[in-house]
Amino acid sequence: MRSIEIALNSWNERIQLVFIGDLHLGNSSVRENLIAETAKRLEAPNTFWIDLGDSIDAVNMRDPRFDPLSLPDWIKLSDLADIPRAQIERYKHYFENLGSTCLARLYGNHEATLQKHSERNVYSELNKVINLPPERALGYSGFVRLRFRKRGRKGRIENVWTQTIYISHGTGGGKLAGSKVTNLERLPMAFDADIYAVGHTHTKLVLQKRLLGLSSKTTEIIDKKLIMLNVGSFMDGKTGYPERAGLYPQALGPVEVHFFPKSREVRIIQ
Repeated sequence: MRSIEIALNSWNERIQLVFIGDLHLGNSSVRENLIAETAKRLEAPNTFWIDLGDSIDAVNMRDPRFDPLSLPDWIKLSDLADIPRAQIERYKHYFENLGSTCLARLYGNHEATLQKHSERNVYSELNKVINLPPERALGYSGFVRLRFRKRGRKGRIENVWTQTIYISHGTGGGKLAGSKVTNLERLPMAFDADIYAVGHTHTKLVLQKRLLGLSSKTTEIIDKKLIMLNVGSFMDGKTGYPERAGLYPQALGPVEVHFFPKSREVRIIQ
């Protein structure tokens, strides 16, 4: 679990949190212009981000999934001796200067598979190239708790608003959204949070629910908003494995969550 304090100069400020995942850098079907646009977006003030894993394709020449036609133009002949290294450098190219605003990084099944069969911990290497603090490397899943606070006169904390986020690289898949939506809806049954974010399925989905209950101190009804999201991939999906598997093209890219501390409001930007 990672608890993060976000100090505000004004309670009227807006905070942006961008969820990305499934970049698969190193695959020729990746839309790198979208990755570049997203990285530029992360430079904006009051903007933070979380990477949900599968940041690189992590498929080397010994992998049975390897296909030379899936390599992008920037992979050189000399890179074939260590393809993951070239992919890590590409991730560094886009995100090297953004490590301080990365609240958490996860690893996905592609990083895990490479480690299992090649004893190569590319997850740790990716964290290092953006200088990610060790406590923000949460593994395959975890919790992030945001504490928005404003200090008043003499440094006293005047107001605090807390939002809890459960993140996971995700599981499952399939051509249609049905099972993916069901997996999202099941998350609150097992994990207590305000926002749930997953990746893996390459399908951009956003669900918003409400949870009613009684206050622990009074008989007041609590009306809690729940947000469940699945980020889109950065792979185009028209060629390579998605084409061969008959997977349908999906919406691409990140999902943004905007926090408004004064009104205790959360909005989704897709």
